[in-house]
Amino acid sequence: MNKLSFEKRSCAFLILLLSLLSLAGASLLGQIASTTLPATAPSGIGGIVAASRPSTAPSTAPSTAPSTAPSTAPTSAPTTQRDPEVLKAAAESLRSTGIKHALAGRFEVALENLRQSQELNAYQTTESAIKLLEDYLIHRRKAESERALEYEQAVLRIRRSMLTMEYLPRLKERKIEKDLRKKVMKVAGAYSDASNGDTLELASSDEASELKQEAVKSLTTAVNELTDARDLLGEDDSEYAAVFRYVAKELCERLREYRSVWDAIETGTPKGRLEGADNLRAIEDKMLDAVADLEVMIFQKPWQVGLVQGRLAKNLAKDQSQILQEDWYKQLKVIVEQEGEKAIADANWYDAVRAYSGLKQIEPENETYMAKYKTALKHARMVSLYGYNEGSEARKLHTGERELKLPPGHELPDSKSKPSGSPLTRPVEARTTWRELVAGVDAETVRNAISEMDRYYVTAVDYRKVGRGSLESIRILAETPEAVKAFPGLADEKKRNAFLKAIASISDRLDNKDRLDHIDVQRALNSILLASDRTVKIPVEVLAVEFAEGVLKELDKFSSMIWPYDVPDFRKQMTGRFYGVGIQITKEPGESLKVMMPLAGTPAYRLGIKAGDTIEAVDGKRTYGISIEKLVRMITGKKGTRVVLSIKRQGRRKVKDFSITREEIRIQTIKGWQRLLPSGEWDFLIDPSGTIGYIRLTQFTEQTPRDIAKILDKLSRKKLHSLILDMRFNPGGLLGSAARVANEFLRSGRVVSTRGRPTRPTEISADSNGMYLDGDLVVLVNQISASAAEIVAGAIKDWRRGIIVGERTYGKGSVQNVIQIPHKRQAVLKLTTAHYYLPSGRLLHRKNGSTSWGVDPDIAVLQTPKQMKRWLDIRRKTDLIQDIDPQKLKSDLSEQFEADLQLNTAVLLLKLMQLSEHKLAA
Repeated sequence: MNKLSFEKRSCAFLILLLSLLSLAGASLLGQIASTTLPATAPSGIGGIVAASRPSTAPSTAPSTAPSTAPSTAPTSAPTTQRDPEVLKAAAESLRSTGIKHALAGRFEVALENLRQSQELNAYQTTESAIKLLEDYLIHRRKAESERALEYEQAVLRIRRSMLTMEYLPRLKERKIEKDLRKKVMKVAGAYSDASNGDTLELASSDEASELKQEAVKSLTTAVNELTDARDLLGEDDSEYAAVFRYVAKELCERLREYRSVWDAIETGTPKGRLEGADNLRAIEDKMLDAVADLEVMIFQKPWQVGLVQGRLAKNLAKDQSQILQEDWYKQLKVIVEQEGEKAIADANWYDAVRAYSGLKQIEPENETYMAKYKTALKHARMVSLYGYNEGSEARKLHTGERELKLPPGHELPDSKSKPSGSPLTRPVEARTTWRELVAGVDAETVRNAISEMDRYYVTAVDYRKVGRGSLESIRILAETPEAVKAFPGLADEKKRNAFLKAIASISDRLDNKDRLDHIDVQRALNSILLASDRTVKIPVEVLAVEFAEGVLKELDKFSSMIWPYDVPDFRKQMTGRFYGVGIQITKEPGESLKVMMPLAGTPAYRLGIKAGDTIEAVDGKRTYGISIEKLVRMITGKKGTRVVLSIKRQGRRKVKDFSITREEIRIQTIKGWQRLLPSGEWDFLIDPSGTIGYIRLTQFTEQTPRDIAKILDKLSRKKLHSLILDMRFNPGGLLGSAARVANEFLRSGRVVSTRGRPTRPTEISADSNGMYLDGDLVVLVNQISASAAEIVAGAIKDWRRGIIVGERTYGKGSVQNVIQIPHKRQAVLKLTTAHYYLPSGRLLHRKNGSTSWGVDPDIAVLQTPKQMKRWLDIRRKTDLIQDIDPQKLKSDLSEQFEADLQLNTAVLLLKLMQLSEHKLAA
């Protein structure tokens, strides 16, 4: 931490005092030197924490709204006679300005101001602020270094994937490609067979001893297989062979290190097992990285690896706009475009989806990529739904290729998914069949839905566009060869051609009309049904579903039909209530179901089901090969009924049956920092001194406003005036709930307004009855914070009620109304009827071509997927208190906090706000 030289300090001090004199008057002129030198305050810093962007307050914003924008930094100058009062005033001004800079995210500038203040007039609060900033900047620089390293690693993998792509033909010529791939897969498989730290921690003494023996054996096998793989290349002196040998050597060293850790574990005592588990976890990420690095060198379709890493590299780059100019991206782009065109020509729709999905995520404004992605996705949907034998338990998209699992944090999840080691190729499991999906649907349901769309959609509907979309959907179904398995009528070429000709004729009629309305689209559906009945005889319910899907996909990505089969699950999501056992579950394709965590106070929790448990069977039916959607339906059911879960615990050999009675489960959308022992109640205080509150809001249901009001009431009784509202990974929910939650923090003014074609503009305002209207507030958001979460964050930002920290939010600013479509079995139309507008009048929604959307943070703190995974993994453990040692919980919470830079930033800001209230002593 470099200090200013005496000359620089004197110069800065002189200019500061001169600036103060303009306010203090001429009576102080005789106390200071007359010589002045110009000085320029730093304007900002680089790195992952950017200077805050100026916030435009709404036109109706109260004039007393607090502002976090710093004023121009005072300057300082030397003095010949250092009057204590003058020094004190200068120190106070520097301290105040330093804290303002920190609250705007200019932490380096803030630290320099505070150091100058301390030198002029040493004071405890300034010293505390300096220590906070110094510690934080060390932490932040470490995170920046990790980000840069991950970027370099992603680019390196891209280059290696392109090298592999180029060299694969030579491996095939030498007839060693398959053998090399088998050897590497054996290496990865042997490593996977070795247990991990989490498994060891839960094992008994005897079980841990067996795990140790098996791990050492498996890791020895992995080293031997790796040696054999290198030998296959022989005397090859190519660049590929050189890189392969280098990567293999690195992995070999990691495997031996991992084996030595296992070998040193004392399995006979709980302390030895716990220390061993911690030692294993300390190197597991590096182990997975090394395995993935080698797998890149033998992957059958290396361009897929390159594309995933390209998306990652863009997100990790300091300047994302420059990625398109990088040589590695230009090369990758050419390769992926070629593979995408080839996939379309070969009707390999899954590869086409992968190619254009990846490209459009790197270049979201490229309309060509978007169009090709949408077409490929429609084809893939048809193959997936209708192009397989319904009795199969599981099937591969690409057979003969082992799943490649990315190292932790290296994948880029979709907006609603968690960071996890998702494979690049997945088995598609036995899931909802098309017969189940379309059950209860008929043409009248779709006609009614089109009428409702005409009445309530947010803008005037382009019926020519939606008409084309609906007919294209039916045409793609008819042209999908795999659909013959479901609809034998398509096997008759003459009948199929007649049907396709009829579709073209209907399309021409729509194109030739000067003006179209919803009746024309409904008539097109009628014509399709008649044409099918005369030719290929596809079931009416299938044509109705696909026609409706084609219409809605041309509206927007949030409007959709909830068909009768999915209505019960949809209602559970909306109400946050259902009958079940109370577990959050996850599933990798081709594997058994796993428990992410039991919900506190539920039947599963009371019976001792734990996070990490594997559910091998539900009511005797194996979970392997069944989709998670079906398994949810199997586990939930009527209140009071029983379900048997066959559980295999980490570190245990035997499967145990748990017979559980289903109860009403209410999704708890509000969580605190930790659970208190032994009650399991949430503690909403995050710092040891008890001066900062922490509320994690996971979604917005009917119950959320009532719950948060109770929590804020309890905190207010403790005289708490510093709070973190964590809405990261919050996908949204009910508009009314969001408005009521925002009301808890806003004294007055507009919270949100909505505007749409079919309805009058609406406006929701705060009513000054909130429970937390004056205290300091920091809101955490990230790219997955969406919809209702953006309304709350946006209102708080526009009214300058708090500081927003994190990343720009998702940009989902459209209102979906739930419209019941009563006909036989009830269906639901979820239709976009309006858009959200922030108090400033700005549209939240991200439209095609938008450069501005969502809520920008006041202080940007970016985290890599790997960094996020680190603290999310720990958080999943600390959210539970089953059989947990209080000291271990304390240690885990400390590690979780240390790993979460965004949360660190929030705590720093609130502590600085607290210090800013203290004045320098006389």
